[in-house]
Amino acid sequence: MNFLSQQVSQHNNNAPEYKALPSREKPQFRYVAHEPLTCLHQRSIAITTTIRNNRAMRICRLNLLALLLIFPMALQSLTAHAQTAPAAPPTNTTDILLHPADLDTLIPPAVYFQGQSATVQKRNSGGVHFAGGPYMFAVKVDTGGYSSSIQERYQTYLITETALDIDGHKLPAGAYGVGFIANNKFLVMDLGGHDIFTVTSHHDDAMTRPTPLQVQADPSHGYRLYTGRDFIVFNRSSNSK
Repeated sequence: MNFLSQQVSQHNNNAPEYKALPSREKPQFRYVAHEPLTCLHQRSIAITTTIRNNRAMRICRLNLLALLLIFPMALQSLTAHAQTAPAAPPTNTTDILLHPADLDTLIPPAVYFQGQSATVQKRNSGGVHFAGGPYMFAVKVDTGGYSSSIQERYQTYLITETALDIDGHKLPAGAYGVGFIANNKFLVMDLGGHDIFTVTSHHDDAMTRPTPLQVQADPSHGYRLYTGRDFIVFNRSSNSK
């Protein structure tokens, strides 16, 4: 062996030994087939629907429980009210004259006529509660807000629930503006201020206590609507009974 071979051999013998490192195992991946998007969407809808149904069931149960709790109390309240409620007043079989105290709750505080409203004088009122139930009443009106031409014609508000007969003129049920005017006349107007009819008024010199307005029984038949000592006679229309 020559010198060069010996050097190579010696170099190989002195070289460090390298040990093979253990090889790392490659991770094993398992393939899982994914569900189609349509299946996932359907499953999501099913879950959402189930949640909504459960919520609706809970709400229904709560409502049912509330009804079960409230119904007995409401029934008890209605029973108590039925036992304590006053009986309806019997229908009158004869006509009844009405005075200001009787009309206080029936007459409104203000009335409408010809484009505006005006307050009323409840202390100057009167009427009749006819047999069977219908009312008729008249009340003085504060006409200071109207023109002088209207004030001369319109002084009183008349309301009737039944047809009236005034000196041969039939006045249907409704609301009207009326007034005692010059030349011993009594004027009836609709709420627009249009004339309906005019009749002759009368004067009662024997009236001992004249007032701005009152209703009295007529000695012959029917009733009298007074302003001071002037009056007209009215009756309930025979066709309205």
